[in-house]
Amino acid sequence: MKKLSLGAAWLVVGISTLLANGGAWQTGVPGTGSASATNQNRKTDVTIEDETLKIDLHPDYAAVEVRYRMHNTGPKVQQDFFFPVERWGKNPDADTDTKSADIRQYEITVDGKKLPSTNVSGPKEEAKETTPGQFWEQNVSTIKSWKKSAIPFERNQTREITIHYNAQYAENDESVSDDAHISDATFAYSLSPAATWKGPIGKGKIEINIVHPEPEDVSIEKPKERFRKINDTHYEWTFENLKPTLADDIRVIAHSKYDKYPTGYSEEDFSRRASYVLRDHQYFLDHTDYDATASSTLAAQGKHNYDVVNIKGDPTREVQSPWADGVEGDGIGESITLNVKRPLPLYGILIQPGYYDYDDKEPWLKNNRVAALEITLNDEHTFTESIPDEHFERPYLIRVRDYTKPVNKIKLVIKSVYRGTQFRDTCISLVELRAPLTKKPEVQGAR
Repeated sequence: MKKLSLGAAWLVVGISTLLANGGAWQTGVPGTGSASATNQNRKTDVTIEDETLKIDLHPDYAAVEVRYRMHNTGPKVQQDFFFPVERWGKNPDADTDTKSADIRQYEITVDGKKLPSTNVSGPKEEAKETTPGQFWEQNVSTIKSWKKSAIPFERNQTREITIHYNAQYAENDESVSDDAHISDATFAYSLSPAATWKGPIGKGKIEINIVHPEPEDVSIEKPKERFRKINDTHYEWTFENLKPTLADDIRVIAHSKYDKYPTGYSEEDFSRRASYVLRDHQYFLDHTDYDATASSTLAAQGKHNYDVVNIKGDPTREVQSPWADGVEGDGIGESITLNVKRPLPLYGILIQPGYYDYDDKEPWLKNNRVAALEITLNDEHTFTESIPDEHFERPYLIRVRDYTKPVNKIKLVIKSVYRGTQFRDTCISLVELRAPLTKKPEVQGAR
C-alpha cells in the first residue's frame, strides 16, 4: 500500500487564482455541443435525418452519447465534422495548463468503425470578462475549440455517426481561509451548431437521466419549456424538422451552489471537526463526531496503520491512510460500526471509498473499493446502497430516505467490492455524517 494525501481533498484541480488567504478557480468543461459542418461558414449538402442525444448525469460528470443519421444529398465529398468543446481560457494568475480541462474518453465512430480526430483551437478567446465572485474578482474567459474529423460520403449515401465522451461539470469556485464557496456545477450542450448542416434536423430525441443520488438538486435551466418530465430521474425532448437556434441550447445544473463554513470546534480536536453547509434554503451539519469500531483491521506496515479511526480523515496525522479490512479475501461481510455522540436525524452518509489519494489514482486502482454497502440505522432500519466505481473528487453521498429518527448507531457491512489490480484489501478513506438542520445556522465567515 501507498501513502495517502487527504489534506485538501475537497479542492478540485483546476485553473486557480491563489491569494494570501484563499483563492478562486475554474474546473471542468464549460460547454460541448452538436457537431457542425464547418467552422468557417462553408456550405454543405449533408443533412441530419435523425439525431438522438443521451445525457447521463453522474456525481462528478456527464456521460454523453450522440447518434446521427446523416445523408449526403450532393456529390461525393470528404465532409469536415467539427465537434465543439469550450474550454476555460488561460488565467494570468495561474500556472495550470488550460488544455487539461478537456472532455474525457472522446470517441467517434462511423458505421461502427472508429474515426480519428484532431484538436482545433479557435483563433481567440471568447466571452472574456471580469467576474466578481463573493470575494475574489476573476478574469474568466473561455476558448472555442473543436474535435475535427473527416467523413467520406458517396453521392446519396447515408451514414451512422456515434460520439461518446465524458464531461466534468463546470464550476467557478472560491475559498477564503477554511470557508468554501462552491458554484453551480453545470453541463452545457449547444444544439445550435447543427444549423450549419443542410436543412433542419429531420427528427430528434434528447434524454436526460439523473444517476447521482440527489435528483431533486438537478434543474434544467434552458430550454425549460422543451423538456417533459417522465419521472424524477428522467426527462425527454422530442422534435421534428428543427432548425436549432441559440434558444435551443441546453444548460443543466447538476448540483446547485453551496457554501461551507467550519462550526468553530477547537483546532486541538480535529476528530470532532464539523462544517455547516448552506445550499439555497437547505442547511446541513457535516461531521465525524462518532466513535468507530471495525470487525477486522489490516496489520500496520511501517508508518502506515489502517485503523478504523482513519475514516475520520484527521489532517493532523503524520501519515494519511485509509481503513482496510484484515481478513483473507475481499472482506465481504466485514463491517464498521459508528456510535454517534450527538444523535441527529440523518440526511446522508458521505463516503470516500477505496484507498484515496487526491494526486495519485494508483493506490485506488490497486486496492479493492466498496461496490455495495448494507446500512443499518439504530438496529432497526436497513437498506443496501450501490456505489459507482469512480475516483470521486468529493465524497460520494449515500442518501438516507424514509427514516427521520435521530441516529445514534450506524452499521456499515461490505456486501460486494470492485477488485483491485494488485491487492484484495478493501479500503474506505473517509466517512462523514450529514445531518439536516431545521433553521439556518449562525456562521462566522472568514475575513
